[in-house]
Amino acid sequence: MNKITPILLLLALCLLSEPLRAQIKKIHPNAKSPYVEVLMWHDVIKPVRGNEKEVWFDTTVAELKAQFAIIKRNRINVISLAQLYKHLSEGAPLPPRPMVLTFDDNNLGLYKNAFPLLKQYGYPATLFVHTNFVGVTTSKDHCTWSQLKEMQESGLVTIQGHTCSHPSDLRSLPTPEIDKELRDSKKLMEEHMNEPVIAFAYPEGKYDDKTARMTSEAGYKMAFTEDWGSVGASKNMMLLHRYSIHKRFNQAIKDLVEAY
Repeated sequence: MNKITPILLLLALCLLSEPLRAQIKKIHPNAKSPYVEVLMWHDVIKPVRGNEKEVWFDTTVAELKAQFAIIKRNRINVISLAQLYKHLSEGAPLPPRPMVLTFDDNNLGLYKNAFPLLKQYGYPATLFVHTNFVGVTTSKDHCTWSQLKEMQESGLVTIQGHTCSHPSDLRSLPTPEIDKELRDSKKLMEEHMNEPVIAFAYPEGKYDDKTARMTSEAGYKMAFTEDWGSVGASKNMMLLHRYSIHKRFNQAIKDLVEAY
């Protein structure tokens, strides 16, 4: 009996400790359908000469205008991040052909070029921001806190998390550094924007089960990958599908229209 007791005690401790680990929230059963899409852009630019791009995944103003026109022409309903969250977490209904617009990396072109088009069309959007680069010039200029605040106060733009330093692969960092990237960026953004940060986008779309769990434990309620498909078909709230428009804009439109 004495030999068995320590083993049973260890098993009991393991079972008791498991509920203490943050459980990743599942998607509400009512949100498994209809088809709902999230699209992702990076910088929106005005080329100096011709149609040149600094980075292959930049989008020109002309391209974004054409894409927004296609979205409108196909009677797609652009919804907010808050609407999407309520749908996924509570099963709240959405209008037909629902789509969420997101932009990664906080480049200044989002304020100068994308924001005017969002206002023109009345489309809500979410910006995923890496906090170390706010107001900083690298190979590109980035939005300042005041510019982010201006966009947020328009009622159209939501500012959400994208780490502090935008590591190329969050998975490769030591556990304490992953935690710091997640928590410090969230805290700083909430201090500047005076709004809760509930959403996160994995830099370069790279994630694993560990980073998904840590993202949930850091207080985010939803997180986005670059795995394409209907959001309701995602594994859970920390692994939400998102179409990269640089590769799959036409695919996204086709999938959404055909689903209805």
